[in-house]
Amino acid sequence: MAMAFVAFILISCGGKESKTTDQTDTTKTEEKVASGNPDQIYGVEKGMIEYKMVTMGMPTTMTQYWDEYGKKSYTQSSMEMMGVTTITHMLNDGEFIYSWDATTKEGTKAKVGKSQNLNYNDMSEEMMAKYHMTKEGTEEVNGKTCDVYKMEMEGTKSKTWVWKGIAIKTETMAMGMTVTTEMTKLEEGADAPEGAFEVPAGIKFNEISAPAR
Repeated sequence: MAMAFVAFILISCGGKESKTTDQTDTTKTEEKVASGNPDQIYGVEKGMIEYKMVTMGMPTTMTQYWDEYGKKSYTQSSMEMMGVTTITHMLNDGEFIYSWDATTKEGTKAKVGKSQNLNYNDMSEEMMAKYHMTKEGTEEVNGKTCDVYKMEMEGTKSKTWVWKGIAIKTETMAMGMTVTTEMTKLEEGADAPEGAFEVPAGIKFNEISAPAR
């Protein structure tokens, strides 16, 4: 669950909404954020970002490539547990979100709609209230001046540092665990490997419903 929640924050897809919204909180919600073009998820056309994520002392490295200002993204995660390395892949091609294991040749796919994207460049009061989010000013992380957001939903708390719509660092507390994810490398304008944004052949994808909004 914690892994999925972090992925939701990092690549702007997936995650569950809180089933209830405290209407009294909406009056305290920050004004609409307009840090960039609302049609762009990221404020950079294309690039590459690497993250290091630590969960209960177990490291995971994540490498993400994106294009079309974040409309398309490909993420590869490598997790080491008890001496065994597991590699998983996730692709958002703008129409579906695909997740798969290249070893088992199995995966899932879910239809992507606008409501499945968490776009920090087009954050309305309604969206912030929906996810119980508040904006906490700015802080510098790895040389980037970031907007700081806090979020609470279904017992999970997170703090995210965002630069040009891109999550540079995230701290997530869920189920008694703290998951820290932080950028280790960023290359604006980097090209993705050939075929990164194409659905891989030979993988059996089971279609699932996107989380209700």
